[in-house]
Amino acid sequence: MSIVRIRIGPPSEAAELHRRMERMMDRLLYGPEAVDPQRGWVPRVDIFECERGFQVTMEIPGVSRDGIEILLEGCYMRVSGVREEPEASGAVRWHHMEIAYGPFERIVALPCEVDAEKIRASYRDGFLTIEIPEGRTAARQVPISGS
Repeated sequence: MSIVRIRIGPPSEAAELHRRMERMMDRLLYGPEAVDPQRGWVPRVDIFECERGFQVTMEIPGVSRDGIEILLEGCYMRVSGVREEPEASGAVRWHHMEIAYGPFERIVALPCEVDAEKIRASYRDGFLTIEIPEGRTAARQVPISGS
């Protein structure tokens, strides 16, 4: 029989330094809003230009496709939603929690010459992919296909 001892006490200097370094890296990579728990979390995004226009890929695992909203207005695209916190069945207390839950929002600046009617979005394996062809601008909410 194995005995596991969990010692709970004040955080060590090394653990506190580690947490401060993580918060600092989040601020450098994602801006100051990335570490504000009141505002939710900020998903990572890749944006690139191709022959047909632009592609935006957003990493949002654990988010229901029906809970994602994509809204285009002028030269901006807003992607928002909520990643629900799972129920910890039988858990008495958390010992380590790094995955962010709650609302998220990303606003992406686009060239003003996009064809809003031809924008397509798909969601698969935790990645939201939005294809944005070049063309004329119009406000539009984008439906999401996928599994």
